[in-house]
Amino acid sequence: MSNSTQTQLAPGVGDAPSAAGREPNPAAPGLRERKKEQTRERLKQAAFHLFTERGFDEVTVDEIADRAEVSKSTLFRYFETKEDLLLVDARMHRDALLHAMADRPRDEPVLASLRAALQSMAADYQADRVRAVQRNRIIAECPSLAARSLERQVAWEDGLAAVILPRLDGEADAATRAAVLAAAAMAVVRVATRRWIASDDDTEMIDHVLAALDLLIDELEPSRPTVRSRTHRGDR
Repeated sequence: MSNSTQTQLAPGVGDAPSAAGREPNPAAPGLRERKKEQTRERLKQAAFHLFTERGFDEVTVDEIADRAEVSKSTLFRYFETKEDLLLVDARMHRDALLHAMADRPRDEPVLASLRAALQSMAADYQADRVRAVQRNRIIAECPSLAARSLERQVAWEDGLAAVILPRLDGEADAATRAAVLAAAAMAVVRVATRRWIASDDDTEMIDHVLAALDLLIDELEPSRPTVRSRTHRGDR
């Protein structure tokens, strides 16, 4: 069952004109979608509060559904697993990052595109720092969640590599290059996120992202000697 599975209306319900010949209300579909989103958000909020209060492993799906005032079956129409209630936002951020990267000019250097895309993603994270800090604390205290989070990070890398690959058309071993660049970008995100969450000042996530990315770019500059050449010089 997909996380995006939601309650479906029977075909045609609410779309046909009434017996009096009135046209369908164009606002009706928007209202239905808003209600679905409200339910989804209510479930996420209920889960988050319970996880914060008692820890992830101590909370049941039934308790989450009860707190959100919906049935257990309704919960599973929106979220496939209990873990998804906490980690679903990560997938939203991933999708936003991939879209931002895909929207960059194809002839733009890959690292420049990554810089712009990561800035966009950092702005999304910054909008809810309090929840990000608490989410990371909940994950750190639960080994199963930490493992699931790591799986998702690999999925981030695979998705980003797939977006980068077309930009490397004609390059030698393009698939490996794309995978390495994607992994490096995600390492930048992980390091920046940890430093941002641990900071007790007013720095924003973008400050940490750009600092880490600049260090990576500096190391990748063609003018810098490679590790192999440094080693050879040291052996002389």
